[in-house]
Amino acid sequence: MKTGKLFATYVQAVLEHFQLPASPAAVQLLVMIAAHESGGFRYVKQMGNGPAKGLLQMEPVGLLEVVRYSQVRPDRFATLPDFTAIELDQLVFDTELAIICARVFFMAKPEAIPNNIEGLARYAKKYWNTEAGKATAEDYANAYREHCL
Repeated sequence: MKTGKLFATYVQAVLEHFQLPASPAAVQLLVMIAAHESGGFRYVKQMGNGPAKGLLQMEPVGLLEVVRYSQVRPDRFATLPDFTAIELDQLVFDTELAIICARVFFMAKPEAIPNNIEGLARYAKKYWNTEAGKATAEDYANAYREHCL
């Protein structure tokens, strides 16, 4: 079985345990991001001296967005960890926390999560990697196909 399929099972379980939206598209998005950003589920720190941490390679600005959104909607996140107390380095060792943070990050986005590989890849590029990032939507789609299908 491919690593991505195993990781998808774990992502689904974490989201359900913490009562976060766990649609198939949301799970697929997080798995796609991890497949690409971690170099096929291998790296938990950004190569070189970049700031991204965890299998999903969350950057400091992403964690700040999670903190901000959790403060705007505290009722939605009462059962989750206190995001203001999280250090980015924790995501290196705590994959469950990295998944929670990534899901909350995407809950703050106005656009619905697409339900096909190409749409998910464009969504990941737009919101996770941004236009300033080196990755392309094709990079996300290709990593997903290689490590998850």
